[in-house]
Amino acid sequence: MKDVFDVFDEGFEEITRMVGQGNYKGPFVYSSNLTLFSTLLDYEDGILISEILEGVFSQVGPFAEELDAKEIGLINEQLAAQMKIITDSYRAEDKNILYQALRDLRSIATKFQIKCMRSGPMKV
Repeated sequence: MKDVFDVFDEGFEEITRMVGQGNYKGPFVYSSNLTLFSTLLDYEDGILISEILEGVFSQVGPFAEELDAKEIGLINEQLAAQMKIITDSYRAEDKNILYQALRDLRSIATKFQIKCMRSGPMKV
């Protein structure tokens, strides 16, 4: 049987891969599943991390779908890089690196959303 960290390791790796490819629907579903899993196991760090990921992917996804691969490439790289940091740091005793990566992930996504909303009408 897998432990909670095995599930999160696999989840974060898969999310990072999908984000790097510009797929935000898959990461949203995966993070929603991690939220449920964390809640059932009362894993509070997992709840926080997966809730932030859910929010990021649910909000970036609709805007990303409207852009071509070249336009979304940089945001994919930036978010995938933060996911790599999250993957490498979520088990650490000192959570500073993790929380900085979560902050940066959320900040990148919010700036992207605002830029998209200012640049023209989009389906949301």
